[in-house]
Amino acid sequence: MLKKTLNFLLLFFLLLIISACNISADSKSTIINLKDRCYWAECDADSTFEEAERMQFHKFSTAGIGNIVRVAGKSQEYVWIRITFTVPQQLKDETLGLLISYLHFADKLWVNGSYVGSYGDFPPKIKSALWGSHFYVIPESLIYQNERNTILIKVYCKGKSGISDKIMLGKYDEIKEIHTFRTFIQSIIYVFAEGGMFFTALLFFMIFIWRKKESAFLSFSLLCISSMLIATPFFAPQLPLTYPNNLPYIPFIKSSLCLGLYLITFFLSNFIIEFVGLKPTRFLRILSISILSVSALLTFAAPTYTFLMAICPFMLALSLIQLVSPIVFIAKSTLTVQGKKDLKILLLTFIPLFISIPADFFIKGFLQKADSPYITLFGWLVTILDFIIIMSLRYNKAVSQNEYLNVKLRREVLKQTRELSRKNIKLEEEIRRAETDLEMASLVQKKFFPYPPKNIRGWDIAVSYSPLSKVSGDMYDYYIEGNNLNGFSLFDVSGHGVAASLITMLAKNIVFQAFVRNLANKESVSRTLYEINDEIIEAKGDIENYLTGLMFRFSDFDENDTCLVEMANAGHPNPIYFSARTNTCQELLCAKDADHHGAIGLDFITVSFPQVNFTMEEDDILLFYTDGLTESRNGKNEMFGKMRIHEILQQSYAKDAQSIMEDIIDTYNAFTKGAKRDDDITVVVMKRENSSNFVEELIGI
Repeated sequence: MLKKTLNFLLLFFLLLIISACNISADSKSTIINLKDRCYWAECDADSTFEEAERMQFHKFSTAGIGNIVRVAGKSQEYVWIRITFTVPQQLKDETLGLLISYLHFADKLWVNGSYVGSYGDFPPKIKSALWGSHFYVIPESLIYQNERNTILIKVYCKGKSGISDKIMLGKYDEIKEIHTFRTFIQSIIYVFAEGGMFFTALLFFMIFIWRKKESAFLSFSLLCISSMLIATPFFAPQLPLTYPNNLPYIPFIKSSLCLGLYLITFFLSNFIIEFVGLKPTRFLRILSISILSVSALLTFAAPTYTFLMAICPFMLALSLIQLVSPIVFIAKSTLTVQGKKDLKILLLTFIPLFISIPADFFIKGFLQKADSPYITLFGWLVTILDFIIIMSLRYNKAVSQNEYLNVKLRREVLKQTRELSRKNIKLEEEIRRAETDLEMASLVQKKFFPYPPKNIRGWDIAVSYSPLSKVSGDMYDYYIEGNNLNGFSLFDVSGHGVAASLITMLAKNIVFQAFVRNLANKESVSRTLYEINDEIIEAKGDIENYLTGLMFRFSDFDENDTCLVEMANAGHPNPIYFSARTNTCQELLCAKDADHHGAIGLDFITVSFPQVNFTMEEDDILLFYTDGLTESRNGKNEMFGKMRIHEILQQSYAKDAQSIMEDIIDTYNAFTKGAKRDDDITVVVMKRENSSNFVEELIGI
């Protein structure tokens, strides 16, 4: 399809060239061509048509573009052109029309001494008629029907001027018709090209917005905008709001023709590279931007039109470098298979432009057809049209692939959704069973850790046990003989949830048996922790969980109602001891020279659990906990810490153990309000009571 489209456009383009070479309107017998009756004479800015009538005129020795400059010289700013004719029989007693298909730069025209009209403006308000044809109405009253008539045209040359070889005189209606046709061919036809480029730029800019990864679409959009600039001078005189009414000639030419050319070469170089799937290097980007900047600065700094024409070859050379640089870059790069294919397509799309450039040189240079349309502009327009087709096909291909992938994806999603729905039903059933099992595990675990009885001599004990989920990795136990409390332990298994809870059930019996055995053998609590470590390592095998913990042993009360407490710590947070006599809190630490390290259940790791001994008197408080309490954070990422516990003990020490516990929990809840908890929390408060009161209660005194 692409080849057929290119062939059609090429055929259309060739027909356009042929028609441009053969546009003629002098086939009508009532129209005469005055091209062989043109004479010229030098003059200055103040020269009048009265003076012109007495001047010595010379016949043009050359024709076509620039013929005035070639005979008068580049330094000559003004010339008079004289054309004489006698009215043929078929044109007598008619209002005539005069059509000069091309005359540059500005002119004023008199017929038989009467001013008829002008195109463009002379200095100081310099404006050009640009490329449009010049049409003058010559009333019947100004014409000598049986004598020779003289047309005088004062031309402002501006360093580069010429008059076409189509100077047609005929009946007003016929010349007007030719003028309308030539205005269309030489000016208005470019408006259609302008509109096409505008909507093309808008279309591909929107495509770029939708597909931001395709930078070639943006370059192509900007390329079309630049092409609009360079086409503006060809139709601007026909539009009421554009040149020549609102902008002087030189700034207009700089902003349209010159800047348009620089921008076209800049964006075209980017587009060529991006089209074949490459990215320009940093050096190439700097080179392109530098060429664009230098060209624009030199152009807009040009003080005169003559200077602008003088630097024109240099500007064209820079633009050529701008175009050659991406070609060199592509030649040195390694293209993918698709990139090579895109390069071939790119070369095919430039065929109309490659044909139009030499065609313009032939028509305007060799044939000197100044009034023919610029074929290169149409060649570029056809090239852009080729790109529109190619880019549209590329976009359509991408969209089609996406649609195919979307359909395939929808089918796959639907299939997976059905499969997932089936599995979800099964999973929900498994979750319900798991939740039931977990609930049962929670009940069993809680039975493992019953709340301490109240009838323990000399002790008031409160325990807060709060799992993160239904089951916990925290474990506590107390060891009672009759009404006497022999010991208490608290352990924290690493992790939480089901795995940690299973370790607590495994460890509870081991800890209990080790405590009872070593109590009977009068072994230290430190020794008991060593044995617990060995037995748990053997029992749990390759399970990675480990434990930290505290173990306490309490002696009988002496005559002063004090008891000795033996404690060993296996990597657990240090307990807090409150002395009622001094109203102070302190952490229970090992001696400074004691080697204390390690946790329970880590194989091949040396551990050390030194023993700490201290005494407790009436109203003294021992508080210990798992690290979920002190390491919890609030919404400001602040830790609960130990100091708040110290403050609560100093303020609430006179209360019973349960009340002290409630003060701690209330303070904790207020501190962490709204924050998510991430660990189990167990807190134990042990307060010494008068042991003799317990005896009195038992005997009923």
